[in-house]
Amino acid sequence: MLGKYLLALLLTEAIEGTVAWLFGFRTGRALLAVAMINCITNPALNYLFLFLAWLGVEVRLPLVVLLEIPVVVIEWGLYLYIFGHPKGRLFLLSLTANVASFLAGLILFWR
Repeated sequence: MLGKYLLALLLTEAIEGTVAWLFGFRTGRALLAVAMINCITNPALNYLFLFLAWLGVEVRLPLVVLLEIPVVVIEWGLYLYIFGHPKGRLFLLSLTANVASFLAGLILFWR
């Protein structure tokens, strides 16, 4: 099971790092910031899914989508803290990166 979550984190890092690079965040500092933010949000969300399943909550697609929304907002806030401006571009980065990694995860992991 740990391998699945590690794979999900590595996939998230690769995809969201690529999206950040495409958005022009190409310095080592910028890509490290993106990676560290994902090292916080990805495991936290996956642990939340495990906890909800342990409580007997069925983790279905609508719930996953709903819980991805705060991840986008949290990552956006962290990007704002680290990079400052422009707010709209950083929100678009967070949204695009998370949609891309979510869709990849959906394709690879959803039953």
